[in-house]
Amino acid sequence: MRLFFIGLTSCILIASASCKKKAGPGGRASVKGKVYAYDWDNTQLFKVSEGYSSGERVYILYGDNTTIGNDVRTSIDGSFEFKYLNKGRYKLFVNSLDTAYKIKGNDTYIPIIREFEITNAKSVISLDDIVINK
Repeated sequence: MRLFFIGLTSCILIASASCKKKAGPGGRASVKGKVYAYDWDNTQLFKVSEGYSSGERVYILYGDNTTIGNDVRTSIDGSFEFKYLNKGRYKLFVNSLDTAYKIKGNDTYIPIIREFEITNAKSVISLDDIVINK
């Protein structure tokens, strides 16, 4: 009988350990923020405008993955949100014009990365503005 309880306890522990969800979709947490952009002329010497940017693509990576898990576009006010996330570590990034190269027609981009962790299943994480160059 004692051996039965040890076996049953082992099965329950193994089953509960294998049910742990990884970072990614399927949860009840979310992350949101805004993208603010500086728009430069072709020479990248003069700022034409600045403000919250609509239509920017925001990417999310789940856990330690190096592949993109999902992406969304910013709304008219520059806001974005990823919903239904599990607990875990995440990275967000938005591509920004690399203004180190002052060349007309430069199309070199660098990622502006934000890392965060969801520790509560129902968290709503609000990130600081992600500032990019266009």
